[in-house]
Parts: sequence; C-alpha cells; structure tokens
Amino acid sequence: MRIALAGYGKMGHEIESVARSRGHEIVAIYDIDKPLAVDSLRTSTPEVIIDFTQPDTVRTNVEIYTKAKIATVIGTTGWDSELPNIQALVADSGIGCVIGSNYSIGVNLFLKIVAEASKLMDSADYDVYESEAHHRMKKDFPSGTALRIAEAILSGSSMKKTISSELQQGVSPSPEVLYVSSIRAGSITGTHTVGFESEEDTIELIHRAKSRRGFALGAIRAAEWIAHKKGFYRFEENIEMILGS
Repeated sequence: MRIALAGYGKMGHEIESVARSRGHEIVAIYDIDKPLAVDSLRTSTPEVIIDFTQPDTVRTNVEIYTKAKIATVIGTTGWDSELPNIQALVADSGIGCVIGSNYSIGVNLFLKIVAEASKLMDSADYDVYESEAHHRMKKDFPSGTALRIAEAILSGSSMKKTISSELQQGVSPSPEVLYVSSIRAGSITGTHTVGFESEEDTIELIHRAKSRRGFALGAIRAAEWIAHKKGFYRFEENIEMILGS
C-alpha cells in the first residue's frame, strides 16, 4: 500500500518504521519543511494519508485530503470542537476517514474493560476517579484517550453525569462530576488509571504504554482497513472489524 505521512515527529518516524516492516511504501512525508498541498498530494498518489500533526491544523489538512480524494487516518487529538466540520467535509467528498484518540489496541480493549467494570462497581456503590499522565510536550489535557475513558465510565455509572478537569478552590467537588486529573512530566508515553473507591478498599485499573510502537501499529492497521472505503469511522468503535481485516 502507498502511504503518505503528515507530521514527522516521533510518532511519524515510528509509523514509517512499522509501515515498512509490513511491506508498505511511504510515498510522501509532509512536515514543517514540506507543507501539505493538494497538487503535491495528488502527484505522490498515496492510497491513504496518516495525520499526526497539531490540533489547530487538522481542519485545514482535511480540506486538502478531501480535495485530493485521499483516504485519511487522523491520530491528532485536541480538535473535538471541529468534529462536525470534519465529518461534513468527509461526507461531502466521499473519502474514507478514521479518527482515534488512541490507536493502541490495548487501550481500546481497556475501554471495554472500564465500561464493564463501571457497571459492576456502580451496583456496589463504589465512587470512581480517573487520572492520566503524558510527556511534558503534550499540549492537550485531559488527553483524548482520557476523555474516551471518561465516557466509558459514564456509560456504566448512575452517579457521574458530566466530566471536568477543573476543581474550584474552596468548593467541595460535586459527586455527579467525574474529575479527570492530568500529569505532564518527562517522557511518559502514556499512563491511564481508573480507580474505584469504597470505605473498605480501592480497586485500580491501569493501562501503561511501553512505547509508541503500539500506537503506530494501530494506525497502520486502520490505514490498511480504510484505504478503499468511504465514510467516517471511529477507531475504537470499529476495532473488531479493523483487526479482522
């Protein structure tokens, strides 16, 4: 398969390595030194482009992908406010697009575990909390993965109704709010913790990424799946089909 890359940081390099190991060809790499352009993208003739860039560039990038009629995998996070616009662009163009807050297969299995655990713990009156930790260069918080985990928690909790990342000094936290705490330090690849708390004990579920390779492999699997499809898809909602392909 012919793949183009948008963004050539640490994730871009890892995706390139995994792609080549699976027999794919990298036909174009776009970064600061080589900006995206419709003509350039058409000339390089990729079957799919994988985007790990910056949140404030995603909409502009997708406008280019849709004009060039190139299937797209988006791994950039922190652009949720643009989601309706991105969906409309994809629908109007007829390309295929996969988005994901986290392309780790393990994280997506973790989401399913958290949803089921939340239902079980809710029936036993456990309170629930969530925290996430990433490297100090990550700009968005809570992480996109943390927000998806929070949604999984809410799906099984009768107490928690909303999600927040802010506490107000001098005000007791509302029991109906799931507060997600964030740590940014060093070179942490990604750690997500969900805890269930009672007066008698504490139960914790933890996913800890060991390297970026797991994220890169998931992105490549998504690219292999979407290359000749149409429509807008979430990686976590289609994980069984993507892995089955």
